[in-house]
Amino acid sequence: MRNYFKRSLGRKVIVINITFVILLLSGMVSLRLYHINLTESLDTEISAKQKKLNFVEGMKEDLNSVMFDSRGYFAFGSESFLDRIGQKEKQIETDLATFKKTYTSSRDQEVLAEVNAFTDTYFYDLLPRAIQHKREGEIDAIINMSQEEGGTKRVYDVLNTLDSFETEVQKEIDEVYTKKDEKTSTSQLIYFSFLIFMVLSFFGLIRMMMKQFGNPLRKIADISTQITNGEFVTNVPYTNRLDEIGVLSQAFEKMIRGIQNNEQELIAQNEELAAQQDELNEQQEKLREALTIAEQNEKMLLRMNSFIHSISNTLDKHQLLKSIVNNMMEITYSSKGLIWLIEGSETATVGLSDRERIQFLEHFPDSGMLVRLKESTLSYQVMRETSESEKGYIDKPFKSGDLYIPIFSGKREILAVMVLSRIGSSYSCDEVTEYQGLARQVALSLEKLKLYEDSEKQRVTMKNVMNSIHEGIQLIDNDGKIISSNQKFCEIMNCDNPEQLTSMGFEEWTSRLKGRVHSAHELLSFIENAVHEKNDVGISYVFELEGDEKRVIQIYSESLIQNDTKLGTVIVYRDITKEYEVDQMKSEFVTTVSHELRTPLSSVLGFTELMLTRELKPERQKKYLTTIHQEAFRLTSLINDFLDVQKMESGNQEFDKKYHSILPIIQDVIDIQRVNSEKHVFDVDIQTEKLSVFGDRDKLSQVFMNLISNAVKYSPDGGNVQITLRNNENHLIIDIKDEGLGIPKSAIGNLFTKFYRVDNSDRRKIGGTGLGLAIVKEIVKVHQGHISVESNIGEGSTFTVKFPLIEDVYVNASLTHTKGQKVDIIIIEDDRHLAGLITEELMEHGFHIAQFNTGEEALKVVEETKPEAIVLDILLQGKMNGWQVIETLKSMPGMKDIPIFISSALDEKQRGLNLGAAGYLVKPYQPSQLTASILQVMLNKEKNGHILIPEEPSHTTD
Repeated sequence: MRNYFKRSLGRKVIVINITFVILLLSGMVSLRLYHINLTESLDTEISAKQKKLNFVEGMKEDLNSVMFDSRGYFAFGSESFLDRIGQKEKQIETDLATFKKTYTSSRDQEVLAEVNAFTDTYFYDLLPRAIQHKREGEIDAIINMSQEEGGTKRVYDVLNTLDSFETEVQKEIDEVYTKKDEKTSTSQLIYFSFLIFMVLSFFGLIRMMMKQFGNPLRKIADISTQITNGEFVTNVPYTNRLDEIGVLSQAFEKMIRGIQNNEQELIAQNEELAAQQDELNEQQEKLREALTIAEQNEKMLLRMNSFIHSISNTLDKHQLLKSIVNNMMEITYSSKGLIWLIEGSETATVGLSDRERIQFLEHFPDSGMLVRLKESTLSYQVMRETSESEKGYIDKPFKSGDLYIPIFSGKREILAVMVLSRIGSSYSCDEVTEYQGLARQVALSLEKLKLYEDSEKQRVTMKNVMNSIHEGIQLIDNDGKIISSNQKFCEIMNCDNPEQLTSMGFEEWTSRLKGRVHSAHELLSFIENAVHEKNDVGISYVFELEGDEKRVIQIYSESLIQNDTKLGTVIVYRDITKEYEVDQMKSEFVTTVSHELRTPLSSVLGFTELMLTRELKPERQKKYLTTIHQEAFRLTSLINDFLDVQKMESGNQEFDKKYHSILPIIQDVIDIQRVNSEKHVFDVDIQTEKLSVFGDRDKLSQVFMNLISNAVKYSPDGGNVQITLRNNENHLIIDIKDEGLGIPKSAIGNLFTKFYRVDNSDRRKIGGTGLGLAIVKEIVKVHQGHISVESNIGEGSTFTVKFPLIEDVYVNASLTHTKGQKVDIIIIEDDRHLAGLITEELMEHGFHIAQFNTGEEALKVVEETKPEAIVLDILLQGKMNGWQVIETLKSMPGMKDIPIFISSALDEKQRGLNLGAAGYLVKPYQPSQLTASILQVMLNKEKNGHILIPEEPSHTTD
């Protein structure tokens, strides 16, 4: 058995390790069992002591509770206290019985006997008697029991006994805990001692293994090192061992002997091999040179392949030129280079400064070098002295070579010139020939780029042409897949870019189109027939396209045929919304005009027939004639509207433009409308003092007559009609707002179109030809103005008219508005129409006017502005008449010399002249008479050495 283990190192190691593991496990298990047994016994003892402590504490708590409840009963007499005392009595009896069975020591039984004695005395003697005294109201007897019979003392004694017993139990628990800590410390000391023992044992085992295995192996390794170093070894130890080390030593000894025997033979062979090695070295050198050449050729081929690949895979001109010069620089080992594309004179450079590039472009195109390249069609090299910028840190002169390579097209037309430079060296003839071959590849790439640019330009041009067409165009193949389309078709398909539709299948794009068309079955049937050539020649289909605005589309198709082969189908989508609307408007116009003309004609014919066939009273005849006159006037208005539209379209409408105040025009229109519209309230809000316009009064009146009458007509239930006059920097703005039916958002875009009427039954009842707003727009446009509208259904409409602002021509009649303004003439006249007429007459002669209808307001402004002249009526509104005004003016300091022209219906010229008037005109008179009188007096009057010359009116336009 002993030799069995000596024959194997592995067996020895196993035995040693197993022995160590057994010792380790045995010690650990023993220590663990000891610790568990110790802990369980002490924990059991602690648990028992703790239960006893809890029992004592519970008993104290129950006795205290009984004491409190009994005192509560004696104090308050509540039976609930007695109930709880009864419950606690039973609990105490149960706990005492349990305690008696569990704890049997003398001390435990002594405490138990004392508590039992107390409970028996208390519950069966003292407490029942005290309760009886309480019920009988004998409180003194209860107090006597507590003091004389020792009731209170007994309670305290038993509680003290329990406190003392509780302290003893707690002390016993503490002693057990102390004992547990001591035992635990002893157990840990034993455990650590065992660990130290096992560590020492482990080191002992390691030392033994090193002695048995490590030292022999180290000595054998030393012998191996000696043999490796060429030392002679005579003896190998451990050959007498039976294990693996002995076997290894024996084998090693045999190997040494074999090596020593073969050493001489190896030396001889080595000399022979050395000779062969020299021969192999020579052959290896030749192979290395051949390999280097092959690698260089391979790199050259790779660079050429990369060059061809790089210049053939890009269609961007700048990138292509940059790639050509970069790759040529790498292949030719050049220091810098340039390629110049003759068409467009575009260049790409590497290693050249902007100054060198500009110098080349300025001189080379007109040099003889380019002529030589064109004539010879061959590359040539120029040797030159290296420039200072190329020398760098070298101060000695040396040569550089510039190689000029022409690039010709297949038609032998020169396309470009490439210039390469080697600083400090030149190009060989073989290299020049090789690079000339590369130039042909460059030419092919440039020609390919030219073809691509031409085709791309044609494609872009064709795309722009298709996108400029107002019809949607779609080209599909024989399977219905989209090949191409334009922007208009893209809009119909509700997409942003036609490229999104390219290659879209038939089902996909027709489904998308079907989603925008109501009742799309017939449309899809038409498209399918177009794809399969089932439609008749020239046939088309009309459908409505749904969206924010209704659009009417006409669709037709044509087959695309080449060499008798159908390539696809062209489908055209033509937007005929305008034509469709015009047709509808024409139909509506015919209906409307028929109604509007026939209605007054029927009245005229009917009343005329009555007058011809019957004898009528004079008042009846007058009534019929009045009706006939009104209807004739209505017909005349309709015909005038048609004529106005015709004249405006042909440009033959004449306008008599003068300077006017817009306010009187609007007031006249309101006065006319107020007569026939009792339900409406007209309100004019003046927010500006600049009320002058330059235009035709009749046409302006027609504008506001149409707008205000529409506000009345389309407010059938009445309401406010608000006219607001305001201005911005460049325009006089008039807003006309009503509270009527309102206009749909979809109709506002067509509102000013001829013959257009909103399709609504409420409006149909009101009537009209649809020409009024079209005429208004044309008149406003001729006056360099603009009209717009804002409206909501059921909330009314606001029409806004803008005219160019006229500066400093008319000043509004109030002290506030005239303050700071230039005023030449003040008109004091209560007749608004006559005042407006005089104002327009004087404004045409360049005067700045202020107008008032009362003498009181006028006197304040006269004192503020000191005008050049005053036009005065005698009969005025307010407290003062004209005579009083002239007397006041003549008495005011500095106002005596202001010429006053009286304009009155009273023929009292002498009285006026006596009061100091410069002129007196009796109404009616021509306004030009007044102007002539004023000019005559003012031209004869000197003021501060100057003659007053009226200014030309100024105005601003957009």
